[in-house]
Amino acid sequence: MLLFEPRRVGNLETKNRLMRSATAERLVDKSGGITDGLIACYKRLAESEVGTIITGYTSIHPRGRSGWQMMSIDHDDFIKGLQRLTKTVHEYEARILVQLCHSGRYAPSILINARPLAVSVSPEDMKGDLPPSEATDKEIEEVINAFAQSAYRAREAGFDGVQIHGAHGYLVSQFLSPAMNKRTDQWGGNVENRARFLKEVIQRIRQKVGTDYPIWLKLNCEDFIPNGLTLADSISTIQNLKSNNALPDAIEISGGCTFPEVIRKDILSPEKEAYFLPQAKQFRKEFPNLPLILVGGLRTRGVMEKVLGEEKMDLVSMSRPFIRNPGFALELKKGGKQSDCISCNLCLGAKKEPVRCRATDEAIAKVLGK
Repeated sequence: MLLFEPRRVGNLETKNRLMRSATAERLVDKSGGITDGLIACYKRLAESEVGTIITGYTSIHPRGRSGWQMMSIDHDDFIKGLQRLTKTVHEYEARILVQLCHSGRYAPSILINARPLAVSVSPEDMKGDLPPSEATDKEIEEVINAFAQSAYRAREAGFDGVQIHGAHGYLVSQFLSPAMNKRTDQWGGNVENRARFLKEVIQRIRQKVGTDYPIWLKLNCEDFIPNGLTLADSISTIQNLKSNNALPDAIEISGGCTFPEVIRKDILSPEKEAYFLPQAKQFRKEFPNLPLILVGGLRTRGVMEKVLGEEKMDLVSMSRPFIRNPGFALELKKGGKQSDCISCNLCLGAKKEPVRCRATDEAIAKVLGK
């Protein structure tokens, strides 16, 4: 079974080809620190045969937090708690990478007690008491260094690598997207300039942690918004990184800057699964040797095996099926054929509570005909 074969992704060996994509568990303390509840969540995933785990959004800078329930790695004080997390996962021979992120313009001003940092601003942005402010060269340099320093903390904490969040409208994505990046300096304009921030982040991380430490990237294949990043832009971005010796070790291909596109509902047939596969196939054509990971609506073993075999992806990545059932990977290993997640997205509600499946057994039975 392809799903449970070991796979070498760059210089990282995974025990199987199943990955839990970054998921906001909402189980940290108010500082963004580790709790016993979060440890228990990751223990359940690791002991249930999830080969690779990407942490939920982890803030690299106090001004970049997206919510108080998101994990933080912006200070050395977090290392000790994070070591507990990696040690727990490694007890089950699973891999764990921390997702490094900055929210940019979407950081709540009431949380960060400052104006959100925007790539560029328009007159329409200048509303409210603390509207976003356009990042200066000095502030951009500060954030680049924050990514690098956070990667260093990740290595010290025992993570198997880092994943840069370059998707879904967060800061890296904001730089890449022509819809959000209206700058006319070296950080904006053509694809090369819009990719400069990401290139600098990767190069700075490599300087800090060495060339052997895995750096993965979550990337929008397309923004799916007016005037946003296109597939051609996205592929050109990776070509630019490659030509500048800043190619990540693996790319998780995602897409969209709004929930309806990123987290599509009603994935109730194999035909609706793997909704970023058409774009991923273009990436595979352009980059035949680059490790690629596909996320987006995967539910059935048959589709996953096709993605890994026929479509030549390296790993398959899921979130909602593991929210529904943290033991889903083990079920697949024992012969299970599909997740009973009905993609209703009720797990995204109740933002002050931990993320969990809120679909009733009756609703699931009705939808799946069980």
